[in-house]
Amino acid sequence: MIIRDKDQERLLRAAGRHLCEKIRAVLAAKNRAIIAVPGGRSAATIFDAMLREELDWRRVHFFIVDERLVPVDHPDSNFKLLREHLVAPLSVTGRIDSGNAHPFVLDPAGADRGAARYERALAEFGFRFDVVLLSSGEDGHVAALFPGHHSVEDRHHGFIVMNDSPKPPPGRLTSSLSLIQTASAAVLIFAGEAKREAYQRFDDRTCQVSDCPAKLVLAIGDAAVFTDLQERRRESS
Repeated sequence: MIIRDKDQERLLRAAGRHLCEKIRAVLAAKNRAIIAVPGGRSAATIFDAMLREELDWRRVHFFIVDERLVPVDHPDSNFKLLREHLVAPLSVTGRIDSGNAHPFVLDPAGADRGAARYERALAEFGFRFDVVLLSSGEDGHVAALFPGHHSVEDRHHGFIVMNDSPKPPPGRLTSSLSLIQTASAAVLIFAGEAKREAYQRFDDRTCQVSDCPAKLVLAIGDAAVFTDLQERRRESS
């Protein structure tokens, strides 16, 4: 399913509502919902929209789909963005327990920087996601899975740490491709003209996941793509 709206703000609000619909569907079938989310400007707008939605937030748990190797209170932390734009406002009004948001806690001295500990935290919830939110980069990357990079080829099922991310900063943690694909529903965002080439790769049936990691959502049964990119009309000859 592809949802288009040239008004980016309206598009992202619609994505937030759609995400909440998927969470409600999970909660109708299970005791809790496990949601994986990224950082970034688009995610912040989506979180703001989700605040307006009524659902049983106390049964929703959030994990970070990817994170910079920084403390949780660092300005670049994706978890900090989630906390400030969604979890803290919900918590203040008693709609969610702040402990329902699970941060990746950096261990600077550990060889894996704390990845195994984050895997253990997810294992307590079944080691899978129910719903995942992803936003494509200009090169078609999602989370910290980059085209033509070892991150997208890594067969580890869990969280991967790297020190050579093609996009700064070089130190990052990411959910593996197979972990993201445990989700039963996905929302993928292509927002902004700079993402046009990435979207064209995504739409190209001959392009492989290794060259456009955003295509990993095609293996998820219920995937919705939201974009403000309008289809270009072919010029008549």
